[in-house]
Amino acid sequence: MGAVKTSRNDGTRFGDAAPLTELAPQPANHHHSPHVVQFYSEDSFLLDELGPFIGSALEAGDAAVVIATAAHRDGLAQRLSARGLDAQQAANEGRYIVLDAADTLSQFMIEGYPNAAHFAELMGAYISQARKAGRNENPGIAAFGEMVALLWNEGKADAAIRLEQLWNDLAKTHPFNLRCAYSMKEFSRGDHRESFLKICECHSDVIPAEGYSALHSKVDQHRQIAQLQQKEESHAALQRMKEELDREIAERVAAERKLRESEKSLHELSGHLLRMQDEERRRLGRELHDSFGQYLAALKMGLDLLDMSLPSSDVPAKKHVADCARLVNQSLTEVRTMSYLLYPPMLEEIGLRAAIPWYLEGFTKRSGIQTSLDISQACERMPRDVELAIFRILQESLTNVHRHSGSKQADIRVHCEPAVVTLEVRDSGTGIPEDVLAPCRDSLGTLGVGLRGMNERVNQLGGTLELRSTPEGTIVVASIPF
Repeated sequence: MGAVKTSRNDGTRFGDAAPLTELAPQPANHHHSPHVVQFYSEDSFLLDELGPFIGSALEAGDAAVVIATAAHRDGLAQRLSARGLDAQQAANEGRYIVLDAADTLSQFMIEGYPNAAHFAELMGAYISQARKAGRNENPGIAAFGEMVALLWNEGKADAAIRLEQLWNDLAKTHPFNLRCAYSMKEFSRGDHRESFLKICECHSDVIPAEGYSALHSKVDQHRQIAQLQQKEESHAALQRMKEELDREIAERVAAERKLRESEKSLHELSGHLLRMQDEERRRLGRELHDSFGQYLAALKMGLDLLDMSLPSSDVPAKKHVADCARLVNQSLTEVRTMSYLLYPPMLEEIGLRAAIPWYLEGFTKRSGIQTSLDISQACERMPRDVELAIFRILQESLTNVHRHSGSKQADIRVHCEPAVVTLEVRDSGTGIPEDVLAPCRDSLGTLGVGLRGMNERVNQLGGTLELRSTPEGTIVVASIPF
C-alpha cells in the first residue's frame, strides 16, 4: 500500500489525499468534535490507520478510549508496541481504556435499540475517566468505536445510525475526537445505498477504503472519483431498468394469470355445455322413444285393425292401408335409431362392450362403410363420463370418415389398461391435407367443430387426443384415464 497518512491529535489529516466530500453528501456541521468514519476492505488497512490515530494521542500525553472487537484490539496492541508505546502502562494510568465492543453495546441496548440515557451515562463516564487521567492540563481524547459496525452487520441499520447520532449528542458535553469504522464488504447490496449515505451524513469527515487512500496524485484521486460517479450513474440506470423490467414482469404475470383464469373459465364453460348437450340428447332420445315412438306404435296398431276390418274384396283400400303401415314401420325404425343415437340406453345398462358393436352395425347399414372392432377383454364397466366420452368420440370420428375420407373401411380398436382406456379409429381414405389439418389442430377449419368437441371431452377428463393423417389414411387416438 502507499505511504501511511499521519494524524494530529486534533483529528485533522495530513498528506496529499483529499477528503472524500466529493463521494458522499456534505456531512452535518459538527461544531464540537470531529467525528470521522473510516471504511476499509482489509483489517490491516484499518489497523495501519488506527495505530497512528491512537498512538499519537498516547504519545502526546492525551487519553484514548478504544471499543473494538478482540481481533482489532490485538492488532492495535501490536501496532502500538511497534511504535515503542507501552500500552499497558497507559492503561494502568487510566489514560488508555480498552473495551469489548459487544459487551459495551449490550449495556445500553433495550429491545434491539440504543437507549439514549443509558448510552450517555455509560460512555460519558468512560470519557470523563480518561480525561482525568491525561497528563496534560486539558487533555484531548482519541476514541475509536466499532459498536455501530456490529449493529450494521446484524442488519440493524436504523439502530446503527441512531448510535452515530448519540455519539454526536455526547460530543456536545464531552469533547473528544471520535473515529468509527465499517467494513466495505457489509455494503454490497443495492438497498444499502440510502443507509450508507445517512451514515456519511452523521460524520464530519469520511476516510475512504484503502484503494482510494493509496492514490498519491490528485489527478488519480479525481479520476477515481469520476469513475465512481460514472459507476453510480450506471447503477442508477440499471436500477431504473430493473424497476421497469420488474413492472413489465409483474404485468405479464398478471396477464398470464388472467389468461389462465379465462382458460379455466372457458374449460369449465365447455364442460358445462357438453354436459348440458348430453343431458339434452338424453332427454330428446327419451322423448322420441317414449312419446313419438309410442304414438307411431299406436298408429301402427290402428292401421292393422283397420286392415282387418276391411273386406278382402276392397283391394284398393287394403293396399292403401298397407302402404301407410309400411311408412309407419319405417318411421318407427328411424325414430328408434335416432333415439338410440342421441343416447343409447344400452350404454348405461351394459356399457361399451354392447353399445359399440350395436352402433357399428347401424353405421355400416347407413353408410355402406365396413367396420372391424377389436375390443380387449379387460374393458369392463368404466365411469359413466368416460364411457360416454369414448362413445361420442367414436361417433364423431366415424362421421368424419363418412363425410370426408372416402374410405370404404374403418378399423376400431378399444384397449384397456389399468386406469386408462384408449380408442383408436383408423381409415384408409385419402387423408387430410396439411393445410386443412393444421387449423384442425387449433380447433378451426372444416373439421374444427367436431375436433373441438372431441378435444374438450378428453380435456375435461384429463386425457389426450391425437390426430395423425397421411395420404394412406387418418388415425384418431383418444386416451382417457379413469
